[in-house]
This record gives sequence, structure tokens and C-alpha cells, in this order.
Amino acid sequence: MTNNALQELDKEWEEFNTEFTKAETEHLAYLGSYRQLCTVQNGCSDKTKHLKYVLKQLGQDIDSLLRQKGLSEQDKVGLGAKKAQASQIRAKLAEMQRELPAHDNGYYLNEYESFKLSVACVILATFFVVFWLPPFFIALDALCNFLLVWYYCTLTIRESILRHNGSRIKGWWVLHHYITCVLCCITLTWSGGECYETMRPVFFVLVCYVSSVQIIQ
Repeated sequence: MTNNALQELDKEWEEFNTEFTKAETEHLAYLGSYRQLCTVQNGCSDKTKHLKYVLKQLGQDIDSLLRQKGLSEQDKVGLGAKKAQASQIRAKLAEMQRELPAHDNGYYLNEYESFKLSVACVILATFFVVFWLPPFFIALDALCNFLLVWYYCTLTIRESILRHNGSRIKGWWVLHHYITCVLCCITLTWSGGECYETMRPVFFVLVCYVSSVQIIQ
């Protein structure tokens, strides 16, 4: 019984080693193809960026020539045709760039951080000023709350895009912003009254505190 079990194990082990060797060979072939693909992609990306830059310079030259006086009608027609062709090429280059993989996640992450910092400063300044106004300026309070709704909606969209592109933004952080967005919608629809006037100072202080923390981050 034991010998049969050992023989069966040896047979399965041999089959496993064969499959593993095959998988390892296929993986090495995949890595080679992937590196080659990355090289081609990077070359296409660099070439596309260079062509967009050159096309921009040529477009400026065409516009500059069209503004000059003394051009013959034939020259104007020729420049107009080049300008129309440049627009078509620009659209094609944009399409080519969209078809290439995005390698600008760091750029978008920096843009996200810049957006968060600038809007947090605006929110802090706005809420600080409105805080000292009498609570019967309900329209200004609604405007402040709308600013919060827009900010957190935009923030969650940007964070979802970054996570989809491989960013390490934690899920709980995005969930926290979704919840905050819902709460801001509730405060936006909150009509004035004694309860609102009681809550208002605490809410404004909380918003200023959260904005200050985001600026410090």
C-alpha cells in the first residue's frame, strides 16, 4: 500500500515538474515579449509627444504667416490647406496617444494633490469669512455647502481614476470621501431653523479644521 502511494506521488511529482518547467519557459517568453512591447510603446509615446510639439510650432508659424500682409491668394490657399491638415493630424495624434498605455499616473497624482490643496485653501477662507456673518445669510451657507458637495464629488472621481490606474490610495480613504459627500448633500438641503443655528458654529469649525488638516498634509 505504501509502495503504491509512493509510486503515485512520484508520478504526480514528475507531472508537476514537467508542467512547472513548461510554465517557466512560457513565463520567460512572456517577459521577453513584454519588454519588447514596452520598448515599442515607449518609442511610440516619445515619438507622438515629439510630433505634437513640432506640429504646435508649425501651427504657430502658419498662423504668423497668415497674419502677414502681401500674401498672394495662392499662398493663402496653400497655408489654409496646411492648417486644415494640421487639425486632422492633431486629432489623429490625440487618438494615437489615447491608444497607448498611460504612464503619467505620477502627473495625475500631483495634479490631484494640487487640486486638493488649492480647493482646501478656498474652502477654509470661505467658511472662515462666512462663519462671522449672521446665520440668517442662509444663501451664503448654501453656497458654502454646495462648494463642499462639488469638492468631495470631484475628489472621489479623481481618486477612483487614480486607483483604477494603479495608485495606492486606500479604499477606506475613498469611502470616507463618499460618506462626506453624502453628508454635505444633507447639510445643503437643511433648511434654516433653531436646530440649524445651533449646529452651524460646530459645523463651520469642523470644516475649517478638516481643511486645515488637508492643507498640512
